[in-house]
Amino acid sequence: MDALSRLLFDPACSAERKDSVLAAAQDWLSGADELTLFTSGSTGSPKTWTVQRSHVLESIHATAHAFALGPNTRSALAMDVAGTGGRLMLWRALELGMNLQVLPVGRHLTWEGPLDFLALVPQQALSLSAEQAAQVGTLLLGGAPVSPHEEGLLLRIFPKVYHGFGMTETLSHIALRLLGTAPHYTCLPGVSVTLDQGALVIDAPHRGVHTLRTTDAAVVHSPSSFTWLGRLDGAILSGGKKILPESIDQAIAAAYPEHPTGFAGSVPDPEWGEALVWYSIPLSDAERNLLLQAFQTLASWQRPKRILEGELPLTASGKWRRRTEGALGG
Repeated sequence: MDALSRLLFDPACSAERKDSVLAAAQDWLSGADELTLFTSGSTGSPKTWTVQRSHVLESIHATAHAFALGPNTRSALAMDVAGTGGRLMLWRALELGMNLQVLPVGRHLTWEGPLDFLALVPQQALSLSAEQAAQVGTLLLGGAPVSPHEEGLLLRIFPKVYHGFGMTETLSHIALRLLGTAPHYTCLPGVSVTLDQGALVIDAPHRGVHTLRTTDAAVVHSPSSFTWLGRLDGAILSGGKKILPESIDQAIAAAYPEHPTGFAGSVPDPEWGEALVWYSIPLSDAERNLLLQAFQTLASWQRPKRILEGELPLTASGKWRRRTEGALGG
């Protein structure tokens, strides 16, 4: 069967969506030794990244082995192929002979029939209903961290959810974590990790990755296992202290497991430099009191100075926007 015939375009796909997917598909089917990926721009300006086809194949087959993907595996493409996650999902399907439904890019998704495997960003997954989740054999999340609160919501409806750790420079994920288990990521075959002054360093020679020092704080348990702590370049400097907001998320989740959706962030402040705050959806009085009690379990310098309730600030790609420009006030 012709590879392109395995791509089933949803009728709601725009002409632009169809053209972009077909162009990216032709890039892979051309057999070119060099291919182009695009960084997300989440830690700087987006840029192109020229990669070797052989390195992409290593990534594809590592994922195929991890999730038992192969000919006739049923999946769907719900991400933009301008990004690494979407482009790798498309190339993976073409290389492995998967049946791929191409959906419009958006938070609210619909597809036809059961899927063996589905790759989404967290905000897309959180918008799915329990009925839709029951149609997904294995869900792989990427593109953004998953907060403890989000993890709890996802585990209520999905039978099996993994989170992938990786980036464009590593040709997508190099390690996986099964949600609901220990917070350790397990490296895929051929990948090893070390630590350099608190920063995670990745080696994946078969992917062309050699001692790549990331901007991610981690605890390395073995050459093939680590726990992610947060982004070093996302640390909040408040009152002379460096705070990883992801660590505050984890602490609040431990103290108040059922807390409403929210996350740690910062706003400019003349006294603190950056004031640590907690962004939250609107709260009842009881919820607010429980959240304040949870703050008291933290060291004084780790406690959010204020709860900012309302619509949660997001980046254009749907990630938590942890820094906003408004001063603390009040």
